[in-house]
Amino acid sequence: MIYRYRPCVACQLEMVILCLFSSLKSFILIIIRWGLCLYVACKRPFDFFHMKDIIPKLHSRKSSLAIHLVRRRGFLSRPFRPPWFLRNGYMQTLLGLLNTPNADVSFRREYIRSGKGVVAIDWLAIDEQIELRRNSPIILMFPRLTGDALSVAALCIQAAKRGFRPVVFNRRGHGNSLLTSPKLTSTGDPSDAREVITYILECYPFVPLLGVGIGAGCATLFSYLGEYGSSSQIKAAVCISPSYDNTEKFFEQIPKLYELILLISLKRMLLNYWKALHKVIDIKAVILRAWTLKEFDYHVYCKMYGIEAFEAFWKRNDPMRDVDDIAVPVLCVNSMDDCVSVHENIPLDVFRLYPNLFLVMLDKGGHCAFMENVKGTSYADNMTLTFLEGVLEFFSNSRYWFK
Repeated sequence: MIYRYRPCVACQLEMVILCLFSSLKSFILIIIRWGLCLYVACKRPFDFFHMKDIIPKLHSRKSSLAIHLVRRRGFLSRPFRPPWFLRNGYMQTLLGLLNTPNADVSFRREYIRSGKGVVAIDWLAIDEQIELRRNSPIILMFPRLTGDALSVAALCIQAAKRGFRPVVFNRRGHGNSLLTSPKLTSTGDPSDAREVITYILECYPFVPLLGVGIGAGCATLFSYLGEYGSSSQIKAAVCISPSYDNTEKFFEQIPKLYELILLISLKRMLLNYWKALHKVIDIKAVILRAWTLKEFDYHVYCKMYGIEAFEAFWKRNDPMRDVDDIAVPVLCVNSMDDCVSVHENIPLDVFRLYPNLFLVMLDKGGHCAFMENVKGTSYADNMTLTFLEGVLEFFSNSRYWFK
């Protein structure tokens, strides 16, 4: 049975009114805190008007692959040049979150059975002007926390133009997908991703499968690569603005306005699937009481997975829990002014220890943004594809892809 019902209009109206009333104090605090952030930014106009090129810096252990990537044109040699008003992490992050998706892009949706439910994947509808071969490499995209196929449409289009076949993974209930069972999956649960990957490789056997994660989507990608280790079917991956820490300290560092925008989107999703989920979680408690991502995770995912202690939930969903088992090349792209995944939490020692892990740091770029202009062109998108092309080229003469 497919759950697409919603509560009655009166119930929805009651919830909305109660939400607005209970969150008035939170709104005032958010405005004050965000105003202080803008004040601090304006006190440092040098960050806005200084037009020096931003050069990416690579952190990795010396290896033949690292040398090959450094020599590849366009990977590290191309500087990041955002306009003056986008040389602030908060502005970058906000623009990246509110950037209007390309409405002209179309996707073809498929549903894959996973356990007692289904998972949606979206294939980019390839334009007639773009020619892809049957053996073109496939890129599996893992969008940000509230993202969908349209949120990564620009990257999908670029990937198709450069010879890749893009497909987008949607966590259960996300991306306006059908929910056929009363279950949502957390970002650290790779079980659905494994079913999707198996299905894709059944459709396209002997084709290199690559992964790209954005924001919270990196946690799913990291979890899959670490949990399945050398048996991973993804042969190379890129993580844009990953968070390496999901403890209470991480949640406290998230800007309140950014957190509020995410929460509104997540609560809208819950209301869409009220009929399916109200027996396993207290929807009203989530709507009225959860005004931080930590509280949302506790009321939704802890209850759904039967975990009482929040510390146990963090440990189970830690994206770096099996990092030492990752056996494929992985590039992480972070910025020093990321206001969500702050640079103090980046484990530089991990990238200096493992030869297959690479970190590119930029002084500017915000969280999941790296916008080069107001049109939404992302510097990280080009770096992502250049890295994947470099890895493909490096292993082109080996049987690495077919193991």
